[in-house]
Amino acid sequence: MFHRIHRRILPLALALLLALSCVPVAYAADFPDVPKSHWAYSYIHDAVSRGLVQGYGDGRFRPQDAVSVQAFLSMVCRADGLDDRQLQSGSNWADPAVAYGAYFGWFQPKELGSRTAPITREFATQLLINAFHPEALGQGTALSFRDQADISPERLPYVRAAAALGLVDGYADGTFRPDQGLTRAAAAKLISRCVPKAAGSSGKSVQVPVLMYHDVSYLGRGYSKTPEIFEKQMQELKDAGFHTVFFSQVIDYVENGTPLPEKPIVITFDDGYATNYTYVYPILQKLGMKIELSTIGVAIRYADWGLRWDQIREMVNSGLVAIEPHTYDLHSSTAARTSMLKNPSESWADYVTLVGDDTRKVLDQITTEVGTTPQVFTYPLGKYNAMTEAIVHRLGCKVSLTTKDGVARVVQGDPSSLRLMDRIGMDFRNGSVVSVLKQFGYKFS
Repeated sequence: MFHRIHRRILPLALALLLALSCVPVAYAADFPDVPKSHWAYSYIHDAVSRGLVQGYGDGRFRPQDAVSVQAFLSMVCRADGLDDRQLQSGSNWADPAVAYGAYFGWFQPKELGSRTAPITREFATQLLINAFHPEALGQGTALSFRDQADISPERLPYVRAAAALGLVDGYADGTFRPDQGLTRAAAAKLISRCVPKAAGSSGKSVQVPVLMYHDVSYLGRGYSKTPEIFEKQMQELKDAGFHTVFFSQVIDYVENGTPLPEKPIVITFDDGYATNYTYVYPILQKLGMKIELSTIGVAIRYADWGLRWDQIREMVNSGLVAIEPHTYDLHSSTAARTSMLKNPSESWADYVTLVGDDTRKVLDQITTEVGTTPQVFTYPLGKYNAMTEAIVHRLGCKVSLTTKDGVARVVQGDPSSLRLMDRIGMDFRNGSVVSVLKQFGYKFS
């Protein structure tokens, strides 16, 4: 569902190239060809200082150079969190950005035309509104541009919305010039206006170790851990003063500064084994501790080892369990694909549709069955790429989890600290959990 789309702009280190054919320079505040008297100086200065645009290898910005359709679409994608530089090179470098924008409905494929042609002001406006302010459509007032009759009927609502938001304006002669190509200076202005400044980090941070479990049972092999060992580890954490928290509390700390309890820790369980209900749930009730449960959508109800929705609802309603997605049906690895990663032979359009549809399906499944809105995505096998990160975050998951051992630390005002968080695998560690935390650098006060 598009209502689930995460419209926040991913802040901080999301660099935005305005021309992929150049060798970028370090982010500089000024360029010799953009003096302070230049009409776009403040916008270029702002965009560059925030890491949203770059100059060329010769130290110049070239403000009057034209911006192609594919270059501007790539800019919008990167401002939205998709760093496509990591995904494709060569003549088809824009394929990931095109696939991403098309999947999320920023444009219809027939609208794209020639990717290398200069992007027009009205098309650029459409992309920005669809990407960042779709809620503004239909809210714009009447325009007063002298040439407003020249604006395409299908793009008029976007221009109205952008004008109402103060994102676009006309020229000194009162025209909008909808078909005029966008320059790099004008692109910097649009991006600067459209991508809000992040609130900024307070500098405060806290350690939040995330422990990863799977099966608690008497299976005696694989990921299995006996209930006695699991309970002993949980009791040890409790005796050491740790407090289990949900990721919703961690998000609230990062976004709003809401304090976390002393020694916060997150306990995660992957896959959705029925033994989580049989053995783990009673231990949580006994000790008053919480877990985050990441389920494989297709396994619920259908796998003989999987939980049932009535069991999940009971655990969630107890206030001790939160339910999160672990893909719907992209968990397993085959000769053709490793979990969520791209098959080299498939197109970017097919790949984005596969990952996007699977993610939507599991998010909608959880919301329908449990009534909660997932905010955490657990990558199977810890495998991810720039595209999966962009998709799951745009669809509402503020937290993403890997399988990399380490003690996570989150920072107030820095949402990026919630992404690709480390977890400590506990399946084959049956001794002291406090010793494991010390091993991975947890600082005890």
